[in-house]
Amino acid sequence: MSRRTTAGTNSFLLISVLLAALVLLNLIAQKKFFRIDLTEDKQYTLTDATRGRLAALDDVVNIDVYFSNDLPTYLVTLTQQVEDLLEEYGAYGRENLAIEWQDPASDPEVERRCRALGIPQVQLNIIEKDKAQVANAYLGIAIQYEDRSEVIPIVQNVDNLEYELTAAIIKVYQREPKTVALVGGSPDVTHETGLSVAKRELERQYEVVTADLESGAIDPDVHTLVLVQPDGLGPNARYAIDQFVMRGGAVLAYVDAIKLAEGLVAASPRESGIGDLLQHYGVDVGANLVLDRTNESAAFNQGFITFSVPYPFWPKITRAGMNQNNPMVNQLEGLVMPWVSSVAAAPDAPGSITIDTLVSSSPFAWRMTDRFDLNPQQRFPDAPRDPQSAIPLAVVASGAFPSFYDEASLAAEGRDDANFIATGAETRVVVVGTANAVLDEMIQQFPVNTLLLQNAVDWLTLGNDLISIRSRGATDRPLKEVSEKGKTWIRFLVTFGVPLLVVLLGLIRWGQIRKRRAAGIGGVKLS
Repeated sequence: MSRRTTAGTNSFLLISVLLAALVLLNLIAQKKFFRIDLTEDKQYTLTDATRGRLAALDDVVNIDVYFSNDLPTYLVTLTQQVEDLLEEYGAYGRENLAIEWQDPASDPEVERRCRALGIPQVQLNIIEKDKAQVANAYLGIAIQYEDRSEVIPIVQNVDNLEYELTAAIIKVYQREPKTVALVGGSPDVTHETGLSVAKRELERQYEVVTADLESGAIDPDVHTLVLVQPDGLGPNARYAIDQFVMRGGAVLAYVDAIKLAEGLVAASPRESGIGDLLQHYGVDVGANLVLDRTNESAAFNQGFITFSVPYPFWPKITRAGMNQNNPMVNQLEGLVMPWVSSVAAAPDAPGSITIDTLVSSSPFAWRMTDRFDLNPQQRFPDAPRDPQSAIPLAVVASGAFPSFYDEASLAAEGRDDANFIATGAETRVVVVGTANAVLDEMIQQFPVNTLLLQNAVDWLTLGNDLISIRSRGATDRPLKEVSEKGKTWIRFLVTFGVPLLVVLLGLIRWGQIRKRRAAGIGGVKLS
C-alpha cells in the first residue's frame, strides 16, 4: 500500500471518528445539556429559585407565546433570546410545562383569543430600502393554569423576563394567593394618591387590599402589613397592629420622623403614630435627618430657572451599605433614601428580639437634629472630611415580640378582648427611616426603590424565592467616595506624578548612556 493511500485512509478514519463523536455528543445533549455563563450575575442562567419552582410543578402549566412571525430584523435577536430562555424553562419544567409558539396573524381564532387575554397589537417602525413603514405585530406571552391566567402584554427585552415568567407561574399555580395590606397613615397617602405605583408593583404578585385599622382588628387573611407614613393612628389602630404582630403577621413600616414643610425649604419633627410601639418592639427611629456626601442630585426651580445640584438630603446607598447576609438587600446595587432618619436598635430592646441592620449610609454621612434647613444651595459645614461610622437607615427585628399591652393598659382603654395575645409567635418587623422613598413622586424618579419594597414583601410573605431573580438585573456602579486626604494625594499624583516619572525615566536612560560610553565609544569596546 502506497504512502499516499495510507495517509488518505488514516484521514478518512479520523474524520469518521470525529463525526461519530459529534453525533454522540448531540444525542447526549438532547437529554443532558450544559453551557458556561461568564457574565458576573449569571444573567443567561436560570436562578435556583426558578429551577426549584419548575421542579415542584406536579401539574401542567401552559405558556403560550404570541409572537408574530414577520417581525422586523431588529427584533430577530429578541425572538431568539426569548426562545433560548423558554428552552431552559422547558428543560427544567419537563412534562409539566407546555410551551407553544403561535402567530396571531395566521389564524383569526388565535388573534381573537390573544386580544381576549389582554395582549395588544403593537405598531412597529420598519425602515428598509430607504422607506419608512409601520407594521402591526404581537409580542406577548400568556401563562395559564386551570382557569387562572397571567399575561406579559409586551416583551420589549429579556432583562427582567425570568422574574416576570416565574412570578406569573407562582401566581397562577397558587391555590390561594397571598394577601398584602397596604395602608397609608394620612388622607394624602392612599392607594389612589401617593401609593398608586407601590400598589401596582405589589399587585403583580399579591392580592393587595387596604385595612380598616380603626376597627381594632386586621383581617386574618392578611399575611403582611405595609404601613406608609403611619402618623394619624388612634388607639384602635395601634391595638390592631400589635395583635396582628402577636399572631405572627409580618410588618413593613416606612416611617417619617421629620415633617417636610410646604415648599420643601424647612422641616420639623413629627410624631409617628407607631413610634412607641416600634420602640417596645426594639426599634428606635431617630428624630433627625441623615445627610450624606454620597447622594443623588435634585432639580429645583428658582424663578424661571431649573437647576440640578448634589443634594445631601437624598443619600445614595451603594452596595457597601447593604447587609450582605440578608436576601432583601444583598443583591441590590443601589437605593436612594430621600429625607431619611436613622433607625437603630432601641436601648431597652427585648432580649428575645434580634435587630439586624439592612441599609446603612456611607462613612461620609452625618445627622441634622435641629434647624432643619432643606435649602439645596446652603453650605454644609458639618460634613465629615474623613470616614466616620456608617449610619443605619433600615433594620429588621426578628423574634417572638411581647405585646405592647398588658392588663392595666387594656383596662385603661376599656378593652375586654377574650382573644388578646400577650406573647406573639415568631415573626419579623422591617422598619425603613423614610416614607418618601416609596411615595409615587419619588418612586417614579428612582424606580430602584421598588426593589426594596418588593424584596421586603417577598421575604416577609413568601421567603427568598423571587428576590434573587428580580434583584440581579439592577446594576449600578457608583464611584467610591474618597476622603479629603485621599483627594489631596490624588491631586498631587496627577499634578506632579507624570513629570516626575518622565524625569526618572530620563535619569535612567542617561545612566545607561554613560555606562555604555564608559565601556567604549559608540558601544565598541577598546582593546
